[in-house]
Amino acid sequence: MVDTFTIDNISFGDLSDSELAVMFTDGRLASHFLERQLTKWYPFLEFVDKRGYDHIDNEGQKYDQKCFTKGGLTFSPSNMAGKGRVFVQEEAHEHAKDITYICCDVVDFPTVRVKFAKGEELIQEFPKCKIAYSKREEFFNG
Repeated sequence: MVDTFTIDNISFGDLSDSELAVMFTDGRLASHFLERQLTKWYPFLEFVDKRGYDHIDNEGQKYDQKCFTKGGLTFSPSNMAGKGRVFVQEEAHEHAKDITYICCDVVDFPTVRVKFAKGEELIQEFPKCKIAYSKREEFFNG
């Protein structure tokens, strides 16, 4: 299931809506806001900002929010993503087995699509923990 939301009330200083919308297509920036917004859209989530996950539910299930951008979506642990960091597939797969990923499509911000995906299922289809941009529509509509 995919939920679609429109965020129509963003502001910061004298920046225009269009300037902010462009900035929020960068997952590094959008994530900080979405992690908290998700608790408004999904009240069963509690924001906890722990190492390796961002949310828990009332049953203790762990959730990690990730952004789908023009570069695709990487769901390896944050300490394995980025310049100078090393992806270790076995460790990433072990981590993913206990996580539900909250995949937030920010490409068309202020429209945000949200899909919850079990890590164990994602690693079966995407063993490199990366979903290419070309698979975006298939992922969110499939």
